[in-house]
Amino acid sequence: MFPLVPAPIKFERKEGFFKFLKDDSGAIKYDYVRDDSLPPEGYELRARDSKLVMRSCDEAGRFYGEVTLGVMDALTGGTPGEFYISDAPAFGYRGYMLDVARYFFDVDTVLRHIDYMALLKLNVLHLHLTDDQGWRVEIKKYPRLTAVGAFRSRTHVRLYRHGGYYTREQLKQIVAYAHSKHIKVVPEIDFPGHFSAAIAAYPELGCYGEGVKVARNFGVKYDVACVGKDTTLSFMKDVLEELFDIFTDEYYHLGGDEVMYERWKLCPECLELKRRLGFNQWSEVQAWALNELSAFLNEHGKKAIIWNESKITGKADKNLVWQYWQGGLDEKKLAEEINSGRQVIMSPCEPYYLDLPYSINGVRAMEKYKLIPEGTKVDAVDNILGAEFPLWTELVPNARQADKMLFPRLAVGAEIAWRGCCDENVGDRAKSYAPLFIRLGAIVGEKAGAEKKGIAYVLDRIWWERRQLYWGAIGNLIGNMKVRRAAKRKFRQQNQR
Repeated sequence: MFPLVPAPIKFERKEGFFKFLKDDSGAIKYDYVRDDSLPPEGYELRARDSKLVMRSCDEAGRFYGEVTLGVMDALTGGTPGEFYISDAPAFGYRGYMLDVARYFFDVDTVLRHIDYMALLKLNVLHLHLTDDQGWRVEIKKYPRLTAVGAFRSRTHVRLYRHGGYYTREQLKQIVAYAHSKHIKVVPEIDFPGHFSAAIAAYPELGCYGEGVKVARNFGVKYDVACVGKDTTLSFMKDVLEELFDIFTDEYYHLGGDEVMYERWKLCPECLELKRRLGFNQWSEVQAWALNELSAFLNEHGKKAIIWNESKITGKADKNLVWQYWQGGLDEKKLAEEINSGRQVIMSPCEPYYLDLPYSINGVRAMEKYKLIPEGTKVDAVDNILGAEFPLWTELVPNARQADKMLFPRLAVGAEIAWRGCCDENVGDRAKSYAPLFIRLGAIVGEKAGAEKKGIAYVLDRIWWERRQLYWGAIGNLIGNMKVRRAAKRKFRQQNQR
């Protein structure tokens, strides 16, 4: 069999000679038949008796059939011999996430990553557009989000100013290009945590926003959105509403994870909100805020995704899709949520995060992981929408490093998302795609994806654990102590009046 990725469900080689015929533009000639009996995004290819026929029930299936033909042409020099292929995806959601908030990637780089996705039959691009380290999307009503929030004074890797953002026109270009390749685009606007860049631009969005700057280092920040003010939720609704004519697909990502409650515990407005709603725990306040924005999105024909967290288990509305990243929720509880009707996207940090070293999240680890959690009932499997493979960029400062982390793992992930599992030798097949990715502009070295062994493996894991030094934990604690002192002074002043 040709080293196709994802491997087709059915592939038969015949004995007869067959050569692709091409038109003046170089496109492979074939006869097309629309066949409504085939599944969505599925296709059939038959090359026999000097005739090539493609069947599909929709344009996405036809596109994937053409992708397969293009790969076969490149791998065989245009003479594949007679063959028959029948193929269709196991999951409708086959995603890749690019974090452009930590390090900004220009439009050309994003478009190139879309090309990578199309070659692998991935169909959802998740753009992580905002975080503590940067706000990357132009919002006309709030110009300081990009004038201030899109830039930080330095980074871990670079001791000089870094930043950038996408204009509305650039984002429309990205979305249009993705759609031309049957890829949907999901924007992520983080709330109420990972919100420092927004507070730096508009301090009133935080409980104690004065002096907050766009984060230079990483780690979970104490400065989060002040949900006790009605204006904060209004701000988020304004932002989302401006994006509706840009990101026209169904899903919007709200982040929703890693919310530190320290500011809320000191904030009169947040304390009053908690009392008024009758909540006992701050996690209930967190879930309430996300539920409010989810309802707003539903009103506009959109559906919200959040990163799962155990502390808001059962408190987030069932219509909120969970992106599972193992944020304290074990897979037994995850299966229970799926069985109860929760829709889930599988993105476990180990082994699906593409920024982790190959010694931790290597091809073998990806192969072994079972996409469907143990305990999931047969009639609930459809609640698993699919899988997504995130590339976080805390330690990925440029496109060259991104390519190093992506290949060949993105190809392995694409097979998992398409088939629900991996066929044998997926790693070798994925590596055989290197010339195809290089043709698209990727920088793929000969040792791409090499998994280290022995002392090299141990050193690689130690290198990864040093990331803790980058998370700015001491700086976060010192900053929090300053705010706590300021809040106590404010409380004393109020009580003396």
